[in-house]
Parts: sequence; C-alpha cells; structure tokens
Amino acid sequence: MKEWLVKLKEAWANLAMREKRMVTAGGAFLGIFIVYQWIWTPLLNHVATLRNRIAANQKTLVWMQSADKAIQKMEGRTNIKAKRTSPVGLLSLLQKQINHAGLEQQLIQLKQTTNDSVEMHFQKVEFDKLIKLLMTVVKEQSVFISQMSVTAENTPGLVNADIILKLA
Repeated sequence: MKEWLVKLKEAWANLAMREKRMVTAGGAFLGIFIVYQWIWTPLLNHVATLRNRIAANQKTLVWMQSADKAIQKMEGRTNIKAKRTSPVGLLSLLQKQINHAGLEQQLIQLKQTTNDSVEMHFQKVEFDKLIKLLMTVVKEQSVFISQMSVTAENTPGLVNADIILKLA
C-alpha cells in the first residue's frame, strides 16, 4: 500500500503546474458531482415524496373527519331509538316489518328469548326478502344479529332461517 502511495506522489511531482491544476479541478468537479448525485438528489426526491404523502394524508384526513361527523349523526339517531326500544317494543316493530315485507306466512315463531334478545324462525322464505328485512331492521332499530342459521330448500331462492336479534 505504501508503494502505491509513493508512486502516486512521484507521479504528482512529475506533473507540470498546469496539469496539477487540471487534475485538482477535475477532482473537485468529480467530488461535487458525487455529492450531488448520491446525496443531494436523493434527498430532494425524498422530500418531494414526503410532500406528496402529506398532501394525500391531508385529503384522507378531511374525508375521515366528514365520515366521522356522518357516523356521529347516525349514532345520535340510533341512540334516540335505543332509548325507546324495549324487547316487547321490538317484538311489535318486528311483527309490523315482517307483515310489511310480506313474510308473515313464512314466519313460524317470533318470541322474546332473554331480556335483550328476540328469536325468529322462518320456513320456506325467499332469501332476498329475508335479507332486505334484516337490513331494514338493523338500520332502523338499535339491534344486531347475534346468531343466524340458514339452510337452503330444494326450491332455488327459498331457505329456512333461525335468527336471534339482540338489542344494542
């Protein structure tokens, strides 16, 4: 290693002053170029990427805030209904909605099972109508489906269903 350094010093000493200036200027230019390409440009690219990410995150934040307000409005409506709905009241509301959906003939049993749950049994009911009924009940009342068992009949589209709804 020392031999290589000695040879380099000899070669430098043998250069004319003009050549030394050219090599020094070239080395300085090469050093600046390397710093620019390997440090400065990647840094600028990273800053631009972060700025784009900030803009996207701000848009997401605005959307999330509006969605939060909408959810709070929905929860406010749900809480009002939750205060008024009791298991007995839920039974009568379910009976009305089942009649309105035209599923009263397929309803086998509708009963209160516990202080906060109602059980429904349907036979040979149209699956699409049943799902629409359940979606309406869950949206309008403060209930959720805690258990649901559906078995298909031989006729396409008809099912037997056992459903337990709980007050939220």
